[in-house]
Amino acid sequence: MTFPLVDAATQDCITAEQAEFFKDNGLLVIRNLIAAPELERLRRETQTLVDRAVAGCEDPDYAYKEHESSGKRVPYRVEYVVDKLPSCRALAGHPFVLRSVERLQGRNFIPTWDSMVFKNAGAGTGIPWHRDSGDGCGASDRERPIFNVDMYLDHSDRTNCVWGIPGSNRWSEARAFDTIARLNDGGFRTEGAVAIEMQPGDALLHNILALHGSAPAQSHLRRVLYFEYRAGETESAHGPHTPEYIPAKQQVLLACLRDRAQAPYARGERPFAYRPDGAFAVGADAHATPASYRYPHQQYWRTPHATGAATA
Repeated sequence: MTFPLVDAATQDCITAEQAEFFKDNGLLVIRNLIAAPELERLRRETQTLVDRAVAGCEDPDYAYKEHESSGKRVPYRVEYVVDKLPSCRALAGHPFVLRSVERLQGRNFIPTWDSMVFKNAGAGTGIPWHRDSGDGCGASDRERPIFNVDMYLDHSDRTNCVWGIPGSNRWSEARAFDTIARLNDGGFRTEGAVAIEMQPGDALLHNILALHGSAPAQSHLRRVLYFEYRAGETESAHGPHTPEYIPAKQQVLLACLRDRAQAPYARGERPFAYRPDGAFAVGADAHATPASYRYPHQQYWRTPHATGAATA
C-alpha cells in the first residue's frame, strides 16, 4: 500500500486526514522527524547501551534471545531508555510527536512504555509476528487508539525492516491469532504484509493491535526507540497500571519538556504545551523534578493486568 506523505520537516503535527488514515490502518510513516544534530546525539548515546548489551549484563532491563541462524545468545531490547539517557529525555518532549499524540488521544494522554529494540550488526534476532497486546485494555477504541511511536536511528531496508499488515488493528482476535500462527509457521512469512523501509530520523506510528514483526537479520545495526502512549481515560478505565501511575508519568512528561527546552537543537521550534484537564489536570507539584524517570511496570500492575509485548 502507499502511505500518505507525512513530512515533519514541513508540518508540525499530523493532519486530521492523516490521523484518520492511522485510525483505519494502524500504521503511519513519518519522514524527517529527528533532525541531524539530535539524531547524532541519540546515536552516540544509544551506542553505549548497545555496547553494554553486547558485552553481556545481568540487568533485567536488557533482554536477550537465541539467534535463529547462529544459535548464539544475542541482545535485542533495552527498557526504560528515558531514565538511562539524557537524549531520550529530550526526545520524549518532541513537539511534533506530542502534538500528534494529542490529536489522536486527546489532551489527557500519558507516556507509558519506553524502550529500544535493536538488531546488532551481523546478529539481529527476529521478532515473530505479534500484536503488542490483546484488546481487553481499551485498545480497540478507534477514537483513542493506543500506539507506539517508533523512532529510527539507523537505515532500515528489506534486509532488516519491520513488516506490518495495514488494517489488522481492526481485526477480531480470532482472525489476528490465526494469521499470526500462519505467518510464523516454518519461519517468518510476509504474505499480505508490507515492508516498512525507513531512513535515519524517520518514525512509524503503530497501533498496538496492528500485526507486525521482523525477520532475523545479519546485516547492519538497526536501532529503534519505542515510546508508547495511552489516553488517560483509557488507562484509568482499563489499566494495566494502578491510579498513582498516571500522575507519576505526567510529572515525567513535564520534566522531559523542560529537558527538551534546554537542548540546543530545540531552539526555534514551537514547544508542546501539555494541558490535561478535568480529572487529569495537573497541580503545581507536577512541575517539580520527578522522583524518578523510571517507574517499573510490575510495581504498578493492577490485578489482573494486561502486558505489553515486544515490538519489532
